[in-house]
Amino acid sequence: MWLKLGISQPKALSDELRNLFETREAEKEAEMEKEAAKFRELVKSEAEIMFDFLKNDFIIRAKNGSSYWACDSNCFTGIMEGLNLHSDVFFLYEELKNICERNKIETDTYIDSQSKIKSYEFWWA
Repeated sequence: MWLKLGISQPKALSDELRNLFETREAEKEAEMEKEAAKFRELVKSEAEIMFDFLKNDFIIRAKNGSSYWACDSNCFTGIMEGLNLHSDVFFLYEELKNICERNKIETDTYIDSQSKIKSYEFWWA
């Protein structure tokens, strides 16, 4: 009857609840995206710091006639701790890999049988 008269259908409780839920979900998603953007910026800045540190080691190795530099995962995390970097190791390495690629330095990881990173390797020849 309400359709024939042009009267809008009364809102059901489920419609109101759905609207509340969708609004809250959109707020949560926006907040998570904001946090993710802050995290990405932190990782990028910390990867630059790490690269500046490693660059000195690369130069020393090249002067000594070596075309690569490698360290185990404990050494890598130790460097991070020494530089007071707090990013996740995986994300920091991924951003560091991008920086190395821009500088034409190849990088790779050696993964053991338990799928854990054993060492980080960088080479420029």
